[in-house]
Amino acid sequence: MLCLKQDDTLKGELASVDIGTEENLNNLVKVGEHLLKKKFTRVNLDTGIRETVPGKDTIEEELKR
Repeated sequence: MLCLKQDDTLKGELASVDIGTEENLNNLVKVGEHLLKKKFTRVNLDTGIRETVPGKDTIEEELKR
């Protein structure tokens, strides 16, 4: 199972669930595309810190598999 992490770095209108303007939705698409380009990571259960996974590529590539 592949679980995508929550992105809690969204600010302003991007973080609002009430703003459904075309501009805001397009900006959210861009954020999603950027997230797909990030390296595949997992949480180290000992430290609670996200770490890249050796042998894994970007989230986008892992979703294609």
